[in-house]
Amino acid sequence: MSIHSIDMPIEQRNTGKGNPNAVLMFGVELNNRQKMLLEKLPEFDSRIIVSRSSVNMTDLAALTAYTGDEFAMFTKGNERLIIRGGKTNVNIDTAQAKVLANEGYRWSGHTHPGLNYNCLTASLGDKTVLKCFPQKTSVIYNSKGQYLTFSKEE
Repeated sequence: MSIHSIDMPIEQRNTGKGNPNAVLMFGVELNNRQKMLLEKLPEFDSRIIVSRSSVNMTDLAALTAYTGDEFAMFTKGNERLIIRGGKTNVNIDTAQAKVLANEGYRWSGHTHPGLNYNCLTASLGDKTVLKCFPQKTSVIYNSKGQYLTFSKEE
């Protein structure tokens, strides 16, 4: 332990910035990466392609905690397609899902606004969209950053 750590209060070393649960429960700010994503996704059905290393599902959970909206992520190679939804859905139907699958995307996951375990349950629509992709599973994150894996066969 260095002397410098005594000079810096714990609150300054661990701010929780960007942590979905801290954003939701304590109004902590989004981190810079999350702020930039949100600026590029200003409204329902906004879409952006970013590098794989620039976003993860925890970032989307933080955006959900901050906005109350769903977000979905699709991955192909080194790129990720992020789509902003609304309070109850992301605008992806089976036709769009099949196009994404044919382009080589897989459905990395999406978010559901909410705090409890029940909001991690896949809807019939979630399972129907997943059936359009060759993968067997995807994930749902809630506003706290908790997640569950779901499959097409459930």
